[in-house]
Amino acid sequence: MVDEELHFKTILRRKNALKARIYRKSVIDDKKSKRLKTALKENGTFDKRRDNDSTALRIPLSELSPNILNDGRGIANIERFDNTFAATISNQDPIPELQLNELFASDSGDDNMNDESDGYSSATNSSFDEDEMSNGTDAMENFEITSGGYYDIGDPVIECQYCGANMWYSERKNKCRHASNPKFSMCCGSGKVQLPLLKPAPKVLQHLLFDNESCESKNFQQQIRMYNVMFAFTSPGAKVDNRFNNGSYPPNFRIQGQSCHRIGSMLPVPGQNPRFAQLYVYDTENEIENRMHGFRSKSGVDVNIVRKLSEMLYEHNVHAQSFRMARDRLCEEGVSDLKLRLISERRSDGRIYNQPTVSEVAALIVGDVDTVEKRDIIVQKQCGELQRIDEYHTSYLGYQYPLLFPYGEDGYRPNVRHRDKGTNIRHFTDITQSEQNNKDILWEEATKRNRLTIREWLAFRIQSRSNEA
Repeated sequence: MVDEELHFKTILRRKNALKARIYRKSVIDDKKSKRLKTALKENGTFDKRRDNDSTALRIPLSELSPNILNDGRGIANIERFDNTFAATISNQDPIPELQLNELFASDSGDDNMNDESDGYSSATNSSFDEDEMSNGTDAMENFEITSGGYYDIGDPVIECQYCGANMWYSERKNKCRHASNPKFSMCCGSGKVQLPLLKPAPKVLQHLLFDNESCESKNFQQQIRMYNVMFAFTSPGAKVDNRFNNGSYPPNFRIQGQSCHRIGSMLPVPGQNPRFAQLYVYDTENEIENRMHGFRSKSGVDVNIVRKLSEMLYEHNVHAQSFRMARDRLCEEGVSDLKLRLISERRSDGRIYNQPTVSEVAALIVGDVDTVEKRDIIVQKQCGELQRIDEYHTSYLGYQYPLLFPYGEDGYRPNVRHRDKGTNIRHFTDITQSEQNNKDILWEEATKRNRLTIREWLAFRIQSRSNEA
């Protein structure tokens, strides 16, 4: 008799757990259909072939969950077109969402039953997204690839709640439990990385990059690498191996060791043409012609674009302004031994400020050099030697890619700390420079554990954000 009663309780407990599982699945499907209906109402187009009470939109297959395709709650009709679905949403209200605790409260018979149901709920909650992704992958494999030979997963429309980066849903962190509010770590390490956003590009550069109807814009986009090299301050350096370029094989480019960036003196050696940073100092009256003369093939290069870019950099770029400052000083009489110091260290907080001033990136030195920092570069007035720039120099990327950093923004800076624990996301954006210098504000020293790495800096900068340039 006792065994039969125990067996009956076991069957009843399993039955209630199964009911909770089925109900949870229906609630999740209702939520997905409701989100799909909202998206169709916002982005859908009116379909004249159907009634006026419906909205139709073609949706990429990857954006539809297999549960929605199989169940179709809140969806009046789903039609398949190649690799997309045209879903028609009726204006009927979906099934109201109920709280799971109401189900558990109604099905509770004893304490053991509640414990088992709650345990099952947490297990289902933690593993649901993993099952969803596996089902979605299997569903995608059953459909044809597009004519372009790839799956169209749509645009990255989900914003990271910490840094605002536009991410794809499949990039979420560890298949997080709540699919409606995914978290990401690829962009900012779940809020650990804090860096200032880049300013919008100058209007000249915006026109050349985004005005696809203009002939100048099309030319600039096709020759953008050449235009960037034309205004670069540094040159790429490497030990080139030319043993195999003897004409019997296809031409190849081989290097030994590590590639680097190098910079020369302010003025060229007599008998040589100015190159790279020297173009900002030497014979600036014929600067445009000198820049054009530095390339063997000038086909496709527009002189007007070169002139506009030159004016833009002199107006906005702090590095171009620093070399212009050196040129003005060289034109003065009585200056014989002049050097330009390219400063690497910054005193401002790298989590807030990344656009330095001219005095922060360069300094003129007359006579002998007393002391310099480890990564500072001393540009001589005139010599034939090239200096290698340290990879951790703050302006390492700004010197080589002036069109990517038109204002001369700082690149990776060592000893920049992570976001302080327990602080708001916008906590540091309201701190001014005077407040930073106040002794009452304690700035914790950067250590190996809380220091920003170059991988984290690149992962943050490579992301696209709606509120960033």
